[in-house]
Amino acid sequence: MTDLCTRHSVLLIDMGGPQSMDEVKPYLQKIFSDPYIIPGNPVKRWLLSRLIAGKSAAETRNRYAEIGGRSTAVDNAKILGEQLIRYFADRGIHVECEVATRYSSPDIPQGLDSLSHRQKAPITAVYLFPQETSALTGSCEAVLARAATRRGLSIRHDVRHLRRAAAYIQGWADGIKDAVQNPDRTYVMMTAHSLPMSIIERGDCYIREVDHSAEQIKALLGNVTSGLAYQSQESGDWLGPTVEEKATEAFENGFREIIIAPLSFVGDNTETLLDIDKDLYQAVKPLGFERFERIAPPDQRGFLCEMVAESLSQEWGCESEA
Repeated sequence: MTDLCTRHSVLLIDMGGPQSMDEVKPYLQKIFSDPYIIPGNPVKRWLLSRLIAGKSAAETRNRYAEIGGRSTAVDNAKILGEQLIRYFADRGIHVECEVATRYSSPDIPQGLDSLSHRQKAPITAVYLFPQETSALTGSCEAVLARAATRRGLSIRHDVRHLRRAAAYIQGWADGIKDAVQNPDRTYVMMTAHSLPMSIIERGDCYIREVDHSAEQIKALLGNVTSGLAYQSQESGDWLGPTVEEKATEAFENGFREIIIAPLSFVGDNTETLLDIDKDLYQAVKPLGFERFERIAPPDQRGFLCEMVAESLSQEWGCESEA
């Protein structure tokens, strides 16, 4: 085994989420203060972030109250880090992992500090968003680059396309095939989080990333009918078609069972537990679907560690050892 494959420091970067009800408003302010989300005049953006956070905080707190009062993003990422440490230790590779988030705590500079204090080894950033987008991947990358420069550190590697891992494609395909009981009556709706059209119109690669994911999974599904929709739109002009539109279309085309596969998430959050399990279910219930089921995300179905480990091994050039 080469020296390059024996020791690595891994920073697992997630969007994050409020760890308590008190953190909801600051979390929203950080999101809408991000120039990658709202470009333009920084003063106007600062004022707008306070306005949006102030108007949305109560409703957002209510949403988090429905799923236990806090986000589990950091907890889930820490579990992933422990799994990766064990995975690579079994293959003779010493890995240290730390978690960082873009909009909550620990933030990216804090995560980088913790990682650099634990081990002096090449640093790899792993962006826990299966599909790349400037709105998240690009924003996190910019913050990380500034933090690393200020500390005299370099980010040797990065993993920004988890969707390319064979384990990601196969894991979702297997989950869908296991869930489908009656192919002739079942419509599989693959979903991805929507983005404002203003971001897409700047040339963002997100649509290509999502389309490619859906096409690769669809190729493994045989005679299962599937399609793609975008979820969790806010007010204004957002990327579609919406999940409600696609579900209605499926019912009108004669399908009576619907399976949801949320491709852009590695774990559960308000977008899966509420936007799909509650809101979408209530929206399509009057149509008369006989079965409505959402497939659990990669972390719950055991292939998140596999797809991240695969991506890291390829990035490090250690496929033979991993």
